[in-house]
Amino acid sequence: MNAVQSSAHSGFFGKTFGTILTSPPWTAKPFLAAGATTVAGFGTWLSDMTSPALARGGASFLGGFLIGWALRKTLMLALLITAALAALVFALKSTGWIHLEWNLIQADVTHTLDWARGKAHGLKEVATGYLSAFGAGAAGVLFGFLKK
Repeated sequence: MNAVQSSAHSGFFGKTFGTILTSPPWTAKPFLAAGATTVAGFGTWLSDMTSPALARGGASFLGGFLIGWALRKTLMLALLITAALAALVFALKSTGWIHLEWNLIQADVTHTLDWARGKAHGLKEVATGYLSAFGAGAAGVLFGFLKK
């Protein structure tokens, strides 16, 4: 039985999709610690012992952790699809089946990067308003992205 399970998780797809089911993010120690912090912060806030900052920071870390974990899984799949498309374009271009207009492609990429810069500037403005929660969320994204 173990040989069948190990062979099912040996390929790239097995490693990518198998870890979603076998290693969920909520089993990680940082996730559990942030969950306990959120519950404790919420409890002390309800009993008027502290402000809701502890609960907000813990919840931000939890959300960031889940986002980072999902980002890592999505990035692995996107990398595989990008590599396959690049190989397909290279093969079609080398056989002469397609002709690419690099000026149009460069204009589209420049337009997309300008749009992303504007959105990043807007995110920076929002993040400075919620600096403590944003810091905990950013740490959560880092820990979630690095979770194995």
